[in-house]
Amino acid sequence: MEHGAALQQKTFEHIALAGSSIFLASTIAIPLGIMMAHVPLLRKVLLNVGSISQTIPSLALLAFLVPFLGLGNTPTLVVLTFYALYPILRSTVAGLQSVPPECKEAAEGLGLSHFQKLWFVELPLALPIIMSGVRVATAATIGITTIAAFIGAGGLGDFITQGLALNNSSLILLGALPTALLALGFDYALSQLEIYLNYRKETSLPFSSLKKILFGIASIILLVWVGHSLSKEIFFKPSKSIVIASKNFTEQHILAELMAQLIEAKTDLTVIRKFNLGTTVIVHQALLRGDIDLYPEYTGTAYMIVLKESWNTKEKDILEKVRNSYKNKFNLLWLGLFGFSNSQALAVKKKFAEDHRITSLSELSQISDHLKIAAQPDTLKREDGLPGLSNAYGLNFKNIMQVDSNLLFTAIAHEKVDVIAVSTTDGKLQAFDLVTLEDDKNFYPPYQAAPVIREVVLKTYPELHQVLSPLFGFISQQKISKLNYEVDVKCFSPAEAAHKFLLEFNLL
Repeated sequence: MEHGAALQQKTFEHIALAGSSIFLASTIAIPLGIMMAHVPLLRKVLLNVGSISQTIPSLALLAFLVPFLGLGNTPTLVVLTFYALYPILRSTVAGLQSVPPECKEAAEGLGLSHFQKLWFVELPLALPIIMSGVRVATAATIGITTIAAFIGAGGLGDFITQGLALNNSSLILLGALPTALLALGFDYALSQLEIYLNYRKETSLPFSSLKKILFGIASIILLVWVGHSLSKEIFFKPSKSIVIASKNFTEQHILAELMAQLIEAKTDLTVIRKFNLGTTVIVHQALLRGDIDLYPEYTGTAYMIVLKESWNTKEKDILEKVRNSYKNKFNLLWLGLFGFSNSQALAVKKKFAEDHRITSLSELSQISDHLKIAAQPDTLKREDGLPGLSNAYGLNFKNIMQVDSNLLFTAIAHEKVDVIAVSTTDGKLQAFDLVTLEDDKNFYPPYQAAPVIREVVLKTYPELHQVLSPLFGFISQQKISKLNYEVDVKCFSPAEAAHKFLLEFNLL
């Protein structure tokens, strides 16, 4: 029942986003295409630029726009409209250029004005080709709309990203299959619209009055959905609300849920969840813009990724430095520590460690040139990731593979790699019988977890500190590892695991 209601809502959001972008793209591209068909220089320049624009990865463009446009519908609509423009633009130009010259000459012979010739002759004859471009753009846009999940705009992509983060194939299918069906359904609907609008086929395939009524109703419903989606974000945000966010991995979902459920239970605030937003940079930018109010962060990540400080093992109090810098630079506050540190680490199979008699990274370095390692993309680039670790320990792996974090354990389980980059609280370590190797040179800084909140939000709702305080110092390494295990291995949802934890320790 829960998934049924969520599916209905996410489908609603998906259609609204895709429908809005196709409408905007058509409104822009068709008039521009008409101009291009009659101005050769403009046509040559814009078609070449448009063709090149299609090579830009959609997710990269979305991430680029977040600092300027924030999270939610606005950057998503810009990206979707951008990618829908070119197919419609190109088909409009191609359709108008395909109009036979004798038809244009006949129109001129009848004394039709330029506009009348365009409206009564050229556009009707070009319509089948124009509609083919709209159909291509619509199908592609419905697929691309899944990226909206990465910045909290909703849609069916939420199921896909949640499924990837939680290693849940059922959730992935729950998002992927309806997306494919929507693309097929819209393509069929547009093909029928094309037949209806093409007057030349009206006699062979009549469009009955009932179909006209049904089509009108469907159009009205779509417009209402679009309007509702946009107005909900812009106009109807509850006055007493707090937006809680998380990055795109299990532990973040759980910590955000723990905070959200405590706030919902002990205050009259409405909690808006924007989970699975992606990397630290995206979430931090959203916090600075005020698109979100609160999320869990780690001291080491803040120190090196946000503040861009180089880690010095002699640093005594990283938390105090992070707290002061966040307050002075960003007007952001670090609340109490949850009680655990989730450091990065390299892991191997327990049998592998026993066979090679290794327990530390220094010992691993002695055989690293014969080994294959898999790590997630940011670990391969971050200063506190594999490059820095390799320099510190003299690691020289035979092969380095970039793998999504959710597939790392599958890779080592099937012996495709020998070593994987993990976090020390990962719930899958136990399930896959892995051990983490000791960081005997203290390369990694402490990654103590704590809530980060906008200062203005805490001043507005000072009760938040007291409400969240039962979590401070209470979530040990063992407790968070167990919570991660329940979600990653036992397939609890983050909300279920968080609720169970709060009830078990009488925090609700």
